[in-house]
Amino acid sequence: VYAHRIGTEQTEDVLVYEELDDTVFVDITSTKDGRYVTINANSLSSSEVRVIPTHHDFSTPAPIQLIKPRVPGVEYYVDHHDDTFYILTNADHARNFKLVRAADRSSEWEDVITMNPTEKIEDVDLFKNYVVVYGRRDGLPMILCHDLTTNHTHEVKLPETFCVLQPGTNLEFNTDYVRFSITSPFMHESTYEYDMSTRQLTPVRVQPVRSKVNPVLMRSYGAYGISTDIDFRIEQFPLLERGWVIALAHVRIKDFIAVAEHLVESKMTSPDHLTATGTSAGGLLVGAMLHMRPDLFKALLLKVPFVDPLSSMLNPELPLTQVEYPEWGNPSSDSKAYDLMTLYSPYENIGIDLFKRRSRLPSLYVTGGMKDQRVAYWQPLKLVARLRHYTPPRFTNTTLLKMDLDRGHFGGGSSEQESRLYEVAEQLSFLITQVQK
Repeated sequence: VYAHRIGTEQTEDVLVYEELDDTVFVDITSTKDGRYVTINANSLSSSEVRVIPTHHDFSTPAPIQLIKPRVPGVEYYVDHHDDTFYILTNADHARNFKLVRAADRSSEWEDVITMNPTEKIEDVDLFKNYVVVYGRRDGLPMILCHDLTTNHTHEVKLPETFCVLQPGTNLEFNTDYVRFSITSPFMHESTYEYDMSTRQLTPVRVQPVRSKVNPVLMRSYGAYGISTDIDFRIEQFPLLERGWVIALAHVRIKDFIAVAEHLVESKMTSPDHLTATGTSAGGLLVGAMLHMRPDLFKALLLKVPFVDPLSSMLNPELPLTQVEYPEWGNPSSDSKAYDLMTLYSPYENIGIDLFKRRSRLPSLYVTGGMKDQRVAYWQPLKLVARLRHYTPPRFTNTTLLKMDLDRGHFGGGSSEQESRLYEVAEQLSFLITQVQK
């Protein structure tokens, strides 16, 4: 991190901070009240934040204050109000995070807002008179409003229960109004403004979608603590219009199986009509169904799927391997992590035994990108090649692979919007033809 004085040569820049750990990401922000610049050095599972007064002109060495030294497994994020730092953290075994405060130059943290076991804080926004907390309760979004004068906290009643909540760009510090947006399967993105002093919610822009059809396809991600949000997706409408049921599962692998079993047992669908889709790490989750419960599914759509985690995590030379150890484990040094990966890895479990134990497999549509730096192109290639090699002639499932020579993990290439529409059309056609022949 360098300090640059506008109008001077870059060679005159002052080195403020240097992070030597390659597994740590560094970014700079400013506190909401404008008092401090923050230097945030974060890994996947730990944080270290330094602050510098914004009025410092760097004619002398910067008075850098370290909020708290790095502790493995402890994350924290810092903002400032008057003479107090407000810190979102998972310290003291607060797995679902809590909000604490500390006076300037103090290392003592005091709890402000803590969570119950079924609640989680996801973001915090500071204002002159209030703190707004965005989180979840029982998997559903919630907003809490904390009065800094009375220290009383109340919940904001949302206009929709089942929705995706998106905080607005609330740049103004000295205001009692906060804006946020929500989307749902039956509502385009709609914006609301909440008066924190009067507790009045006012719609700014509301766009409902009127539809009597029910959603029908299993979709999940199942990694990094990321929920599968109930958002608006226009590409779902070709399925909705055909009477599909779209089921969103906030789960890991065995939970995904439980959800699929529930859908079948409740007569909402049957194994001949149940499909699933997953992207990236979600492709690993859905891909695991291929060997764990292929009897439950008719077709699986795997987009740039992470289907060979063991080979990836055994190779520290790959771009993200060492950074991802806190999430997946290090099979090179931990035998338990190695054994666990062999159980759920889709690639490792495709062999002669799979077809001896099963009478059917779901059809597969797998995508990959030659320029993908997160999930290497050889992962979907290896999966499909191994599956085609071992599948006996008596199995009637289809295995399709689409490898884009000009695509990265998040798309790319020419005519991005047009190519995306073609991709969605092909994928939906695959699902429809497998279930509604």
